[in-house]
Amino acid sequence: MNPRMLTVARDAQGLTQKELGEACGIAQSNISKAENGTKELTADEARRIADRLGVTVDLLSWPDDVHGFGSASFFHRKQQSLSQKTLRQIQAQVNFLRMRVQRLSQGIEVDVAMTIPHLDPDGIGGPEEAAKRLRAAWRIPIGPVGNVVNAIECAGGVIVRHDFKTHRINAISVWHPGSPALFVVNATLTPEQQRFVLAHELGHMVMHEGEPPRDDAEREADRFAEEFLMPAAEVASDLRSIDLKRAAVLKPYWKVSMQSLIIRAEHLGIITQARCRSLHAYMNKLGYLSAEPFPVPREDPTVLNDIVQVHLDDHDYTPDELAKVLGMKRTQFMDEFTTRKNRLLRAVN
Repeated sequence: MNPRMLTVARDAQGLTQKELGEACGIAQSNISKAENGTKELTADEARRIADRLGVTVDLLSWPDDVHGFGSASFFHRKQQSLSQKTLRQIQAQVNFLRMRVQRLSQGIEVDVAMTIPHLDPDGIGGPEEAAKRLRAAWRIPIGPVGNVVNAIECAGGVIVRHDFKTHRINAISVWHPGSPALFVVNATLTPEQQRFVLAHELGHMVMHEGEPPRDDAEREADRFAEEFLMPAAEVASDLRSIDLKRAAVLKPYWKVSMQSLIIRAEHLGIITQARCRSLHAYMNKLGYLSAEPFPVPREDPTVLNDIVQVHLDDHDYTPDELAKVLGMKRTQFMDEFTTRKNRLLRAVN
């Protein structure tokens, strides 16, 4: 058994050692010693713990590395008000997603025409230039990005919508050697929020992946996202004399929130900071900050579901067998991994 994997499985369920021990009829001291690597669980204890944690006994022996929020390859929107317990739970859940995506990707070839490059913002003139170069590399035409999810997936990224059980974390992205670039976005985001958050995380991937953490990384990712979704040279004329009515008209075209359009106008010097604050206050009065009108169509990821379908159709796995590969119970596998008709993938012989 891998002691670290036992800890991650417990954290993923949001349980303390004491709570897990009480649920399984095992002394907390035995669980503590097992997680510290000083005592082996019996086969019966391992089975009871795995059943309570919703995983297979085999998963508790996986040798995978575990990555935390502080690592250079694990970015997240920092929220100081979240408890350590909640952060540990989310960190564990994302680690398991990464491990499962890595296992599912084995023996699969994704037909992608693009890649996610690394661009040093300091060496090329800033986040805005990085966004311009990525748009050019991905051959995105003038105007709004048609489908952010599709663009990322066509470059080899895997996107998962996940309920973090909190609105304080919008997304987490991680790119570990041997795994696809993984973007985990909060399932509660509105369609327009999801587009901006994915562009923000893409900025991290492009500019910060593999680099030491930077104090201004979050702001740089926001600047990247603004230029990627609303290029200054193209959006500036649309933002002249912007008000809420104008923002509502522009929203379905640019596929970003009204608030993002107003903030973009302020950042480009088209409106003053005072005007931006005034419009922001008016939106708040109307309730638009919590629920904007005129939502844009949601962009749904498909690649992960397609990968699962390849294993089921081409590799002749049964749902039970594939669930076992992923260290999951069958019911959990069926709930979390669905199938779609779109097929961008093929089996590798």
